[in-house]
Amino acid sequence: MKPSILIVDDEEEMLSMLTLILEEEFSVTPASDGVEAVKLLQNRVFDLCILDIMMPRLDGMEVLHVLNREQNRIPVILLSARADTRDRVAGLEGGADDYITKPFEPAELVARVKSLLRRAGSGPGMGGAEPMPGIRIDHTGRTAFAGEKELRLTRTEFDLLATLAGSPGRAWSREELVERIWGWDFPGEVRTVDTHVKNLREKLKQAGASPDLIDTVWGYGYKWRSL
Repeated sequence: MKPSILIVDDEEEMLSMLTLILEEEFSVTPASDGVEAVKLLQNRVFDLCILDIMMPRLDGMEVLHVLNREQNRIPVILLSARADTRDRVAGLEGGADDYITKPFEPAELVARVKSLLRRAGSGPGMGGAEPMPGIRIDHTGRTAFAGEKELRLTRTEFDLLATLAGSPGRAWSREELVERIWGWDFPGEVRTVDTHVKNLREKLKQAGASPDLIDTVWGYGYKWRSL
């Protein structure tokens, strides 16, 4: 069975082009705006969502906010004509798993979709709950807890937490984390890791855990602090 993808864009020409690019390898459902997308998400299960930011009625960031409230949120790729770094960071901090600027190469889009789907289907580590001081990770259920409070993590944040916490004291380079979490063929920038680490630290802090559990290894990457 082909992976199911929801494509959301208010430009008819762009929606048709995205459908044409992806329909050979994926089961594609188009939505012409955010309101239609939310209705579809409430009634159907998708494996991934490609989401335009600038849309009338309900824009992409508002749809992303709705998705972030879901317990088993699907991976999201944001599409935008804005190439500014601040816009990219805002999208990733808002909970998106990837950000692609228009115009883009069709092959790059397909590669990023496949990379995200691989991560969603596997994820580092297997087995049951893994206890550690203050943090508990359930790899099978893909959930994590700080004390008794569940961390509401995106798929990327969960994979990052599981990778770092699974090897306390080991320093991971940004390149190693990209390959481990996104895949070796990830066409984005390694600094994407920094944004997701920032988000993860903030969620640890909000749940009552120390954000300092993740140490920065300056000029290299990150590691989970040995306790």
